[in-house]
Amino acid sequence: MCNASTDLKSLPRTRLSELTFGNCVTFSIDGEETFKLIYDKIIEAKTCIYIANYDLDPRLQFVREQGRENSSPKLNSAPDSLIRSPCITEESIAINNNDDKQRFRNEAYPLQDLLIEKAKQDVEVKIIVWQPRLELRIVPGADQRGLGTRTKEVEIMNELAKRNKIEQNLIVRIDNTAPTITSGHHDKIIIIDNQIGFCGGLDLSHGKWDTSQHDFDNPLREAHAQPWHDIEVMVKGPVVWDLIYHFHQRWVYSLTKDAGQTRGVEIKSYFSNRSNDGDTSIIALRTWNKFNRNGGIVAWYAGMIRKAKESIYIENQFPFENKFITQLLVKRLKEVQSLKVIIVGPVDPNLPGLVGSIIAKASVNDIDENLKALRKAGEDRVKTYCLISQHDSINEKRKQIYVHSKIMIVDDKWITIGSANMDRDGFKDSSEFNLGILAPVLARQLRVKLWHEHLSHSNSVLADVNLDNFDEGFWVWKKLADDNGKKIIKKEAISGHAYYHNFEEMNLPPPYPRAKDDTKFKWF
Repeated sequence: MCNASTDLKSLPRTRLSELTFGNCVTFSIDGEETFKLIYDKIIEAKTCIYIANYDLDPRLQFVREQGRENSSPKLNSAPDSLIRSPCITEESIAINNNDDKQRFRNEAYPLQDLLIEKAKQDVEVKIIVWQPRLELRIVPGADQRGLGTRTKEVEIMNELAKRNKIEQNLIVRIDNTAPTITSGHHDKIIIIDNQIGFCGGLDLSHGKWDTSQHDFDNPLREAHAQPWHDIEVMVKGPVVWDLIYHFHQRWVYSLTKDAGQTRGVEIKSYFSNRSNDGDTSIIALRTWNKFNRNGGIVAWYAGMIRKAKESIYIENQFPFENKFITQLLVKRLKEVQSLKVIIVGPVDPNLPGLVGSIIAKASVNDIDENLKALRKAGEDRVKTYCLISQHDSINEKRKQIYVHSKIMIVDDKWITIGSANMDRDGFKDSSEFNLGILAPVLARQLRVKLWHEHLSHSNSVLADVNLDNFDEGFWVWKKLADDNGKKIIKKEAISGHAYYHNFEEMNLPPPYPRAKDDTKFKWF
């Protein structure tokens, strides 16, 4: 394991999920912004790069023509900077050769070439990729659902390492040790030089790059890729130890399949749970049944919902597929009559069909029924939305923006972000990694930036609205979704991206021809 900078006056960390203080945090939204940030940090790596991902595309192009220096158009009306907390040590981790650094940025290397070049610089690169079980890989449509084989991609990386005589520095492993047929190693973390960590919803894989405009047709997206919305967080400070510890446990378990050896993993470098670099408190959360502590990710969701007094904002790929969390929020809505909730998810989530749903014991029906229960409990205080991309010139052409983010913001104070969906896999069966963050200023800034993105194309609706105020923004979402329903009826182009997830319940037309909500799938 590569060494991080050490502070011998500090006591060593020995347990995951201790509350840490003094962290630095940077939020990035969507692929263009996130992949550019990851690319820049990988360029600067001097000692090690560790990656645990659900999927991997060796040809992934981090930076595309639109994302080069000063060339990306600004989002209408939206803040144009990353959401960052203060950080005393702002200087970047620079590689020795500035010309080499500039060459990386000018040439925009794909993932495989970038990692090969870093390994040639004697940077240790270790990657773990999940491999779905054979039963899933042979199901029709497996590739489209991200359940195809990873063998080819891993072989490409390892063969390139061998060809370049850097196989001792660049190692890519497959791990298929998930506890159930349908669960997986779903974590999405990156660690650089044991000093910087990334955590969120984005895989380093095909089809995840998109701009925050989510254009109907963007030639910079991969062929057949749909508009894609996701969120990531970059952290620096004591919480990075938790990412390092989790990665090395995953690595040991993938090699040994031995729980005892995995629990015995030790991180030799010294990390206290306190730093003076930043101002943000963070706790690492994970789902991994064999090794969970403190109740994991589901406990954080439960705790935050029980504390909510004013507002909850959620973006999730499978929102409220979990009945336990649904019941908790129903209870809280009855207890706090002023609590308002907005939930954003894909109208057509990537869930299995009839046979797969029976095996997984999960379907889109679970989501629809639980969201309906929340709307009933909260009445006009709970709104459920999806995101839609409108063609630039053809009013009748629209398609969904796939909401893949996994984030909850409570009372504009607490944030959870990571890889876990609000379903059985995310809360129980898969391995997942999230962060629980206390950051009142950052939480509001992040929510406002997201709302600008989702609502921004309708400047008339946003005029004279203070999105810092959750209540004002709550009614802007409703007005925009109502207006967009009327525009679709009139065969006009919609504004912004907001539309009702439960459009049939609202007696509104589908946003695009094949879209359905409550009647998409039935057990009978």
